[in-house]
Amino acid sequence: MRDRADDGVLEQAKAAATAKMIGKLLRKHPLIAAELVASGAARGLAVGVSEVGKRILGGDATKENGSVDEGEES
Repeated sequence: MRDRADDGVLEQAKAAATAKMIGKLLRKHPLIAAELVASGAARGLAVGVSEVGKRILGGDATKENGSVDEGEES
């Protein structure tokens, strides 16, 4: 984290505080930390699948073929 904080003392202090907070969370509440990691990974996977679908199918992958959104006319 400190490598990313090359902008000055304030950025280094933020990086150090974040690292300390993450360390404390892992030590005192490992199950909560694991749940946060799992939910973040699940969200990342969902977004990734959505993006791949958009690139493969083109446009919005959530729309069904031939469907019209509300408020739009054919």
